[in-house]
Amino acid sequence: MKKFFKKALVFGGVALAAHFGFKAYKRFSGITKLAKSLPEFLNNIYGERPKLHVNQSLNMLNLKVEFSPEILEKHEDIETTVREYIDDFHPEMARGAITIEVIARSEEDEGEEPFEEEDEEEEAPVQQEDEE
Repeated sequence: MKKFFKKALVFGGVALAAHFGFKAYKRFSGITKLAKSLPEFLNNIYGERPKLHVNQSLNMLNLKVEFSPEILEKHEDIETTVREYIDDFHPEMARGAITIEVIARSEEDEGEEPFEEEDEEEEAPVQQEDEE
């Protein structure tokens, strides 16, 4: 009888850990998909690709969307559009608390291109020793 309860307890613990692990996996994969697809969606609607910052804490998702001041003056419904996009295309993300902040991109960031690393490795100059 002890073996049965021990096996049931171990099986229950493994099932519980697998359940929460799968939920966490779905949440993280949803965040990565959202981070990739939301800027494209907003680019198609407003004609400008925003900077998107995604931060997640326990049960809260913080989105910071940066547009140029011209786009913010023309369109006042950006936050609503982002929330509707999340509700429609990422319903697993919509269940938690989401904070959306739409801000103007600073002038310093407007002209910057994203930093791209080069794969080429620089070779160090070889020093030759003089043979005497």
